[in-house]
Amino acid sequence: MIRRVVLSDSVKAELLDDIMSGKYKPGDRLVESQIAKQMGISQSPVREALRDLVAMRFVELVPHKGARVRQMDRREFLEIYPVRAALEELAGTLAVGNIADCADELEEAIAQMTRAFGDRDAREMAQWDVRFHRAILEATGNQILIETWSSLMIEARTYLTLSNLMTLDPDIDLAARHRPILDALYSGDPARAGASMRRHVEEFGGIFSRILSQSGDLSSLVVADQDGPLVKTA
Repeated sequence: MIRRVVLSDSVKAELLDDIMSGKYKPGDRLVESQIAKQMGISQSPVREALRDLVAMRFVELVPHKGARVRQMDRREFLEIYPVRAALEELAGTLAVGNIADCADELEEAIAQMTRAFGDRDAREMAQWDVRFHRAILEATGNQILIETWSSLMIEARTYLTLSNLMTLDPDIDLAARHRPILDALYSGDPARAGASMRRHVEEFGGIFSRILSQSGDLSSLVVADQDGPLVKTA
């Protein structure tokens, strides 16, 4: 069971990369048997991965046609930021009392983000960015809050934002922008911690809004390919 869950997560990550990079375009079918054959695995983890991608709203199930990549518009991407900001503000206020339990993990995440930014590795940086925020969410102990936050496509959205920001403004220190959150959590002040979390998410929501305004639509966004260099989606 453990191996199947891990394999499903790997399949999901690979399919998500293919969608974000433009290998699979809106409307393209995702045939379970073909994907399983290409990856050399059984269909079960592929089925689970597609189910997760449907929940994340990157994939849709069409009657009599199966799974296909959804067409996502600018509004749909932007609407999630204020929702995430509210959730993370709540997380900040609730996590303060337990932050000592995950302080080492948060410090490590910032260090790894700094390293990934130096390497111009948007994918690695996005993974550590999400680990930073998830650790704070988990410190709240509120499972409903954690599950709601997890449903918002956080890693995919973070990856897309960071890929573009590292291209458009290569000198910006993205990792350092997480330090005020940690300082606020260390202060022990729930209101300060919550406000810091909200400002951080709203700032990046504004950045992504500007990116979309400049690019015009999602199809021309910049994403990082699996070998590291930055490319535009077709």
